[in-house]
Amino acid sequence: MSELPDNIKAIQEHFRPRFEAQTARMEALAAAAFAARLANAKVTHDLPAEEALALFEAHAKGEAHV
Repeated sequence: MSELPDNIKAIQEHFRPRFEAQTARMEALAAAAFAARLANAKVTHDLPAEEALALFEAHAKGEAHV
């Protein structure tokens, strides 16, 4: 892969703090949304963790009987 020109690198470095700050804000918003969703979750099944993980794994594998 070719090296970027110095002027492009300078622009990237100039905007890097803004991009990193934006990334941090988006991660914080996503974490807050997940926490709110988790706080409002309602337990519908009382499954042991191992059984729940097995169900998720089967679903991820596309097994139809799950």
